Amino acid sequence: MTVNQDSADRPALGIALMLAGIAGFAVMDAIIKWLTADYSVPQVVALRSWFGLPLLFLFALREGGLKSLRTRRPLVHIGRYCLVLILSFSFFWALSQMKLVDAIAITFAAPIFITAFSVPLLKEPVGLHRWAAIGVGFCGVLIMLRPGMGVFQWAALVVLGSVLAYALLMITTRAFKATESTAALMLYPQLGISLTSIVVAPLFWVTPGLGDLGLFALAGLFGSVGVMCLTHAFRLAPVAAVSPFEYSALIWATLLGFLLWDELPDSYTLIGAGIVIASGLYIIYRETIKIGQARPQLPSMSPDDTGE
Repeated sequence: MTVNQDSADRPALGIALMLAGIAGFAVMDAIIKWLTADYSVPQVVALRSWFGLPLLFLFALREGGLKSLRTRRPLVHIGRYCLVLILSFSFFWALSQMKLVDAIAITFAAPIFITAFSVPLLKEPVGLHRWAAIGVGFCGVLIMLRPGMGVFQWAALVVLGSVLAYALLMITTRAFKATESTAALMLYPQLGISLTSIVVAPLFWVTPGLGDLGLFALAGLFGSVGVMCLTHAFRLAPVAAVSPFEYSALIWATLLGFLLWDELPDSYTLIGAGIVIASGLYIIYRETIKIGQARPQLPSMSPDDTGE
């Protein structure tokens, strides 16, 4: 997603949209977890993408029309499609195997991986402070994964793999936002998933009842609304103002997990998530300082300088 600094002057609305978008994603994840109890992951991915694609297409048309979907880098979108494919299948499968709140808590490691990957892939400088935050964040991830303690879940490692795919997806967004529109970067991977699902989903097909079909439609709706809310949130407010509210997902995941499956996070998940959140917030803080230092400073003017 690109950030329009010129329009970053409505932080209250931007924060509200961020909270709404995160809530939408949390509800979508809960619905997906519920549906994977009765349907295969390929079918869940297929129906979620089919129901969500029309809204994303309308959003793309509203953002810039068909001309905004023109691309000079088709291989970039193919690569992003592959990342979304890995992300969707791995995360949806993991949701079927573990607590909702545990899976979402591990995804909080995304800013850590994005910052770490930005060094070799984007040649962005990362100072000692942010490297320290990355190291602390990894410790938090290990606390949540708990390797060697007899309670390790392979599904948790799969979630971590989906987070790596997401981080690389965001890296490509940064790398190509100057030549590719937000609409194209957002729509083409989902279009690829929808087309792939036409071939794959019939191999695992179970005809859903009317109620479940409604749940699939809601999953697609909440997912697409989440994307649209987050896109506008980053346009209406600075990244540092809205990004911390992504962690509100932990509240939604805890509430939905308890209401639907009587699940509550254990102390290891809460401690690890707290460490990861703290490191992520510090990375955002340092990123804000870096942007502020890079921005040219206007010389201060006295009343005499202005002609008053």
